[in-house]
Amino acid sequence: MVKKIDFYVDVIDNYWDLWFAINLLFIMLKNDLELEVRLFSNDEKLFKNMTQNNDNTKRVFYYDLSEINYFEPNKLIFNFFDRKIDFDFLKSKKYEIKLVNFTYFLMHKWVENLHLTSYSDKNINIVHFVPSLLENTGWILINKSETNYLKNDFIEYLNNKYSLNINLKFDKKYISIFVYKDTLNELLINLNQDKNIYFIFWYPDLDIKNDNIIVMPFIELQDYNNFLNICDINFVRGENSLISSLICWKPTLWDIYKEKNNAHIEKISDFINFLEKFGFEKDYFDLFIWFNMSNKFIFFDKFTNDFLDYNSKFQTISKYIINNCDAYEKIKKILN
Repeated sequence: MVKKIDFYVDVIDNYWDLWFAINLLFIMLKNDLELEVRLFSNDEKLFKNMTQNNDNTKRVFYYDLSEINYFEPNKLIFNFFDRKIDFDFLKSKKYEIKLVNFTYFLMHKWVENLHLTSYSDKNINIVHFVPSLLENTGWILINKSETNYLKNDFIEYLNNKYSLNINLKFDKKYISIFVYKDTLNELLINLNQDKNIYFIFWYPDLDIKNDNIIVMPFIELQDYNNFLNICDINFVRGENSLISSLICWKPTLWDIYKEKNNAHIEKISDFINFLEKFGFEKDYFDLFIWFNMSNKFIFFDKFTNDFLDYNSKFQTISKYIINNCDAYEKIKKILN
């Protein structure tokens, strides 16, 4: 029997909200062959760029977010992320509806008290789902490649798929960079070293003429996840790419979004508290803090030079996350 579910995803200024939803789609559809999903969002081009020719999306039906009220809602709805819901519309239905409301990734200890809290309003049962690396929360999406690509094989695959011409240089470190624009501008002034190859992601319109800096096109989400796995070091910005990098145990430096209310200060503290149990020492925490709070390039350069010192620590984190933090195990209980 086909199981049907609705995804509601609002793309405002952060298209990685859609990334999380698609990542979850790939995991769910791969594990449940009877599942069909209607995805309501507001950027079909982005959806197609992220999924491209992925076979799993044959069971995904895309609709514009503005058209929600033209359809009978399914009995199970996933809403990303705390998007405002038209409860009057849902209450007008004669059947029970379960609405799973996903929050953004959080690391504050109090989120354990929020995860899976629920309440009912007429025919609607609302359940809060909190992605996090903390115990007693929703955990995170583990969409790890089943293929361990070698660098040369994967680069050749990308060259063919996206009509690229990336030349392999085995004596160089491969470093992926997906950071906020202000951070990137600060780094680009200094990225003129011959010892590394830098791959810039998600800014395909950059015009850079430097053999050691490769501006990548918009590649499919799963390809990006796999790309992080072949790199020696990853610089990431969003929580989705942070998790993808941690899963493949690569030394990672996180460019946290700088919020006007300084909430990122607390996020830095929360992440450090999480890392402490894996044996990280003060030097990494100093790099992580100052990369986010001070001169970017000084700490970027130091991290790329000292990254081997952190390899074993990130391997330990990866094993922990894969063995203990799979959100799909918790989401399956909601689906059943």
